[in-house]
Amino acid sequence: MRVRAHESSLLADFKRLGAMPSAHQRGYQLEKLLEQLFRRAHFRVDRNASVAKPRQTDLVARYGDTWYLIEAKWHSGEADVDVFDSVRSRMDRAASPAVIGVIISVNGFTDSAVEDLRVRRDRGPILLLGEEELTQALSTPRSLAGLLQTKREELITHGRVHLATAQQPRRRRLLSTGLPGAEARLLDAHLQPLPYVTSQGGFDEFVFVPELPDVDWAYGSGSGVCLDVPVKPYTEDGIVELLYGLGSMGWTSAEPQWNIQQAGVNWHGGGAREFVETLRAWHQREQTLKDAHHSEQVAYFDTCPGGGFYTLTAGIASHRSRVVYFCRLAFQLPGVPVDLQPLQHLLGQFDGAAFSYFRPLNSPAVARHHFKESVRLEVAGYVVSHSDLGLPDGGEGPLEWVTGLVVKNPFRGDARQAPDGWPGQVADSELLVCALRSHHPLDEPREEYRLYGWECARTSDALALRPVADW
Repeated sequence: MRVRAHESSLLADFKRLGAMPSAHQRGYQLEKLLEQLFRRAHFRVDRNASVAKPRQTDLVARYGDTWYLIEAKWHSGEADVDVFDSVRSRMDRAASPAVIGVIISVNGFTDSAVEDLRVRRDRGPILLLGEEELTQALSTPRSLAGLLQTKREELITHGRVHLATAQQPRRRRLLSTGLPGAEARLLDAHLQPLPYVTSQGGFDEFVFVPELPDVDWAYGSGSGVCLDVPVKPYTEDGIVELLYGLGSMGWTSAEPQWNIQQAGVNWHGGGAREFVETLRAWHQREQTLKDAHHSEQVAYFDTCPGGGFYTLTAGIASHRSRVVYFCRLAFQLPGVPVDLQPLQHLLGQFDGAAFSYFRPLNSPAVARHHFKESVRLEVAGYVVSHSDLGLPDGGEGPLEWVTGLVVKNPFRGDARQAPDGWPGQVADSELLVCALRSHHPLDEPREEYRLYGWECARTSDALALRPVADW
């Protein structure tokens, strides 16, 4: 609590500066405030340093092996090219070529100055902070180092000037064909193919999964860890780009599962490619609804190499803008990866939280439940997987196996019938997608299927549920 009080006091001091009538005094007090900010963000700071003699510099700060030459402005107007040229001159005089310029302007920057910075970035990177980002850093100083690193990467790698008040990064409209498709097929009760399962339901963030990795299952002692990161894809195209980023790390399998939720209706499916195609067909999906909500929610589940899984949850506008209101990644892993660089690079592209932490799970990762008496199920569809292993009788040729079931939810509308521990998130769901414990050929249907239990794991934002059926 004491840390939060210190952090909020910086922001309060900044707001008081705005009432000072003297621009000179206001600028001087801003320099002192910035010195406190950088110190609390664990930078080494020198005020009025001689790094750029004979020119005077407001602040010089060091974080690790990186030096920042900082200029603060609180004029009546926006900072222009002259301010940038002044900082470049000081950077040229610095003894080290690794010095990075930082200009903090409460009243923002002219468009011509921002464009000049983008075009002339070869003369040394200069990072810009406006009022919105400054207030963010003053309220949470620990985010400052990550914010500056993100700005540097955006400028050097992509030639973009990263500003909160600037236009949001334009995400690429990537084709769905670059993502792996689902290996399993969905069929209705009459064995007709389905693009996805349509079910009555509400806005509850859950997803049915065929397999659920247990991150506690490891050779050594201890428990699994979780990592929760808010990311900023900005639009639907950004979510697709995020999936491509996860795929570049080898974290997009052929069996991701997803659930897209609208008012009264859920769409369940599998496959990254199929998810993108269904997501982008939002208008066609919602044309069938009498009273569509202004947004829809998604819950996406996939496994990680070496064990573990992640969920991606997001809220997206049901509008042609397809603005993303929120988006979070939640990982559950057997431990902290030795090589964090790929994950850090991915999160940096999407403004992932500068300070996110791996936290040990304080309870079993996967909860397993069994019914005292199995429950008879009404089948509404099948999950079918292809196999080249041959026929059970020794014959040759490919075979399709039923590996899962789409069934009517036996506990919908009557909570008293639900067993203890049955997740409330699926109370309104018309259908369940179950894993089938004993597979059988598609052309050899069974007379009866029963629900024997379920497994589930909870991330910070979603429930991964694996109902288990058998015949």
